[in-house]
Amino acid sequence: MPIEEITRYLHAGAGAGRRSLHMTLAIHCAPFLKGLKESALVTLPRGQALELAGLAADAGLNWYFLFHEDGRDMVFLYRREGFQRYLRWPEVERFLTERGYFEKDGSEAFLACRILGELSRRMERYFHGEADFPHEVGVLLGYPTADVEDYIRLGGRDCLLVGYWKVYHDVQRAKKTFAAFDEARERTVREVLEGKELYQLCGRCAS
Repeated sequence: MPIEEITRYLHAGAGAGRRSLHMTLAIHCAPFLKGLKESALVTLPRGQALELAGLAADAGLNWYFLFHEDGRDMVFLYRREGFQRYLRWPEVERFLTERGYFEKDGSEAFLACRILGELSRRMERYFHGEADFPHEVGVLLGYPTADVEDYIRLGGRDCLLVGYWKVYHDVQRAKKTFAAFDEARERTVREVLEGKELYQLCGRCAS
């Protein structure tokens, strides 16, 4: 997608702010919007973050404001049912349990919000210089647990491939995933240029 075309789109006429929001979502969240993964993370100015909350509700998406600083919000987008099923995948649950995200009672009540609430607290401590970055966010974004574990263990060094995440295992599978993500982003950007709204980008028809 030529950058000149995207730039013209973002600066064309009234409503450019809303178009900018949709293009940001297309560039950073397309695999999630197209259902290839159950979550996404995007940082937006406060005004756009609040607008996104309303648009996400219309599109049947869930959101959680992880962190706010200097007029910008870090917003975690997810689909509640699919995300909660993902959190209970054995490898994901093991990984998060080892890092203190699961309560001992194993309750399903508000599971996604409880997990994201803990991530939010850890993000805040990091940005205040009180803790290391919570790299477990990679698993919450759907990255393979083995790759995230080795990224943490090796400090991000000696990976086999760099794409949407740093790959330490199964390079061929990662390449296929990256290609699918690229295709989703190209498609979503085109749809934004055609004027589609968030609920249409997600494939949900208006009621």
